[in-house]
Amino acid sequence: MKLSKNDLKILDSYKILVSSLSTYLGEGYEIVLHSLENYENSIIYICNGQLSGRKIGDPITDLALHILEKIESGEQTNDYLTYFNRNAKGEPIKAMTSVIRGNNHRIIGLLCINFYLNTPFIRIMGNFIPQHNSLQQAKVIENFENSTDELILAAVNKAKADVDADATINSKDHNKQIILKLKENGIFSMKKAIPTVAKQLKISKNTIYLHLRNSEKN
Repeated sequence: MKLSKNDLKILDSYKILVSSLSTYLGEGYEIVLHSLENYENSIIYICNGQLSGRKIGDPITDLALHILEKIESGEQTNDYLTYFNRNAKGEPIKAMTSVIRGNNHRIIGLLCINFYLNTPFIRIMGNFIPQHNSLQQAKVIENFENSTDELILAAVNKAKADVDADATINSKDHNKQIILKLKENGIFSMKKAIPTVAKQLKISKNTIYLHLRNSEKN
């Protein structure tokens, strides 16, 4: 099939997803991006291709074609399929194939994830243990709150704790540094942030605006 410029942009946007999923899941996962413009050279991006020996420019698989046929005929109602499989070497795989749709809801590509079940357990778990993961550069704390107010409150408490622990910050600049930390973390992009932070710090909204304006000038 001939893909439009917009279709190609959509497929290209999936490359960052392939890379990020590969980094997150680890070396036991082969992640493949197919374009349906040319079945003979359908792979346009791949991570951990060494697991199957495939590379960019290689063709689509017969099973992928079968799944496509099932989806396009309506026999398969979902736009994805999860299944167990074996490669030519007999290695066990848990796989997922999901279609990518472009203009006019037309199927233009496939995203495939293949987990090699014979990957040594220690290599799988090593990807999820921070002290053994070279990608973990620093301690990261993420707040999973149920409301905007709770999220802002958690951010304020974290910023206050960081400022309180810094002996180089004098009491006069205490609130200013909290506000700057919150700004650095993007909290003030939320609509309710300024009134909520003002209430928590017991300062006026104008004081917050003043510190934000001065930080932008600097």
